[in-house]
Amino acid sequence: MLVKDYIPIIDLFAGPGGLGEGFSSVKNISDEPFFKIALSVEMEHFAHRTLTLRSFYRQFIYKNKPIPDAYYKYISGEVTREELFEKYPEEAKASQEEAICAELGNEEEFHHKTFFDDKISTALNGHKDWVLIGGPPCQAYSLVGRSRNTGGTENEEARIQKLAIFEQDHRHTLYKQYLRIIARHSPSVFVMENVKGILSSKLKGELIFPNILNDLRNPYQSVKNSWKTGCESHSYRILSFVNKNPENNNDYVIKSENYGIPQARHRVILLGIREDFYKKCAKYMSTLSPEPKVSVSSVIDDLPPLRSGVSKASDSNEEWSNIIRKIPNTDWYKNLSDKNLQNELAKVAASDKSTLTKGRNVIEPRTVPKLLKDWYFDPKMQVICNHEARSHIVEDIIRYAFVSCYGKVYKKSPSLEDFPAELLPAHKNIDLKNVKISAFADRFRVQVGDKPSTTVTCHISKDGHYFIHPKPEQVRSLTVREAARLQTFPDNYFFEGQRTAQYHQVGNAVPPLLAKKLGQIVAKLFTHSK
Repeated sequence: MLVKDYIPIIDLFAGPGGLGEGFSSVKNISDEPFFKIALSVEMEHFAHRTLTLRSFYRQFIYKNKPIPDAYYKYISGEVTREELFEKYPEEAKASQEEAICAELGNEEEFHHKTFFDDKISTALNGHKDWVLIGGPPCQAYSLVGRSRNTGGTENEEARIQKLAIFEQDHRHTLYKQYLRIIARHSPSVFVMENVKGILSSKLKGELIFPNILNDLRNPYQSVKNSWKTGCESHSYRILSFVNKNPENNNDYVIKSENYGIPQARHRVILLGIREDFYKKCAKYMSTLSPEPKVSVSSVIDDLPPLRSGVSKASDSNEEWSNIIRKIPNTDWYKNLSDKNLQNELAKVAASDKSTLTKGRNVIEPRTVPKLLKDWYFDPKMQVICNHEARSHIVEDIIRYAFVSCYGKVYKKSPSLEDFPAELLPAHKNIDLKNVKISAFADRFRVQVGDKPSTTVTCHISKDGHYFIHPKPEQVRSLTVREAARLQTFPDNYFFEGQRTAQYHQVGNAVPPLLAKKLGQIVAKLFTHSK
């Protein structure tokens, strides 16, 4: 299949490539890729390395060639990245030209202001029909981010100062860089993703979402006073992937768990279609079809069981096991009135833990999940990558044991008011005298095995308290690979960098399987626009 047969994709704010992975997985009637990532832009170093490696992987798919054994040897740590790229210089060069490490909005840092325009024009190579995907960084729009930036202080003057800083945050206006590219390059279709908090976010006292919709409908009108050169007067129809006739802001929210994704991730995803293109394909517009819920256990239970490490103390399997074994000897355990919970904790304390390890960045054996096997599983993979448990302090290991047992017994995660007093952490956001009114009352959260997970966010890179494994015997937080499974990254998708960077990449991504379903809707429009 020749390059000209693809619909090109430009991926901005690409992260580790979740949206791009999904779109590039869409096939045509000949079982060949329908889309091709022509250019992806990401500013974070390790996410860019992940993005480049995945681009290298896709070069072989575009050429209808098998993925080389050297790729799997790299994942296994048998060859270096340099050795891999030296062995396949043509694919390496293509991947490095496709994935660039740069910050949109900082054109001044480059040799000339048209840096991104030149890159996009070169990547499109004359194609008129193409798709722009991505979304501006979401921290400024997130509800938690806004509460941190605008509240939490007793001094009113300081609060106002924080609010002013928040309103000047450049992340509020990064979408205008996305907007300028729409006006300048006129994609046939664009897909813009952001957190649900964008619907309630305000700038200078006004809701920003209606303004964003208006800007996206009329990008030229919105940017003509700032950027005149090269922009075209095109207008766009802004549609929803889940409601054919969106009437309110919530109609743009996709609840991933309703569409076969093992995670309750709620995101605003906008579909923009250029008006002249829309007239040709409007009657072929479709929406996502609801699918049965996919549980946490069905996609992570096959992964090798691990134990957590022990931080700030001696770390060994025996030390870790002793921490759990001693739980029935504690006063808080003996004082539990809940016999079901007490019995579950006793089982965990008595279970055989002798074979558990903390895992490694690469671990054997390969595994096969119960569901979505064709999506996750690669028969050439002989190992599982990015599957290594975190270490936790002794006090948190005991809390994790309590929380995971509670989740197993009650099929839900406990709030702090359900904790024995002895297990409550001394934290500034926790009112020990009145736990019910404490901020972050769900500070410790188990992922219940027979339900979709809660949203996997970037916070997973900081600690594992919101992402406790459902199996009480393992007493730990989720690994990067388990989080990646919940995000629906295939097992052969390797995340570069240290573990914290890997977690951050996973939490910052759009689930690739959801992106594939969006891509199939978009592909249908192109198929019928001829």
